[in-house]
Amino acid sequence: MNIRGKGFTLVELMVTVAILIILLAIGVPSMQQFLQNRQALARADNFASTLKFARSEAIKRGKRVAMCRTTTADTVTPNCNTTGTDWATGWLVFEDTAPVDGAYQFQTEILLKVQQAASGQGRLDVPANLAAISFTSDGLALGSRGTFVLSPDSSTTTTAGKRCVVLSTMGRVRTGTMKTVGNETQCDQ
Repeated sequence: MNIRGKGFTLVELMVTVAILIILLAIGVPSMQQFLQNRQALARADNFASTLKFARSEAIKRGKRVAMCRTTTADTVTPNCNTTGTDWATGWLVFEDTAPVDGAYQFQTEILLKVQQAASGQGRLDVPANLAAISFTSDGLALGSRGTFVLSPDSSTTTTAGKRCVVLSTMGRVRTGTMKTVGNETQCDQ
């Protein structure tokens, strides 16, 4: 009986392991980038759907509905945080009644939706002058229009994998990808 003809030699096993290591070294970074980009896409879709929800609630209720950034989404009485532009910490959607200021008053205003902080590394940046996004009873986003940029990581220098959500004054929400044209960064829809 010949035992030598069965199995692998040590050299064959080492060559197979070396090829596997090379393939993993090439594939793992690409897979990580792919997963980060998918996460940014999911965040963009979530943010866009929340904007659409807030607009439809404003029309349905016949009242102003606002959306604000929060760092206290997991507390009993969450509140708006008007400092900073990174909304990845979470947001609130509420009926903005008294006074109409874009700040949630838990004693008098109805909380419609709470979004917890996003998991992972990404950022969700809104224009610097927007502490809250507000929709009127006819669905207009007066004073709240802008481009919201979702980054797959904390980098703000590259457009790779970045998504954008554009809110028009009429309340229309569109999503797209960020691209650089000349020296300017734009949302390509």
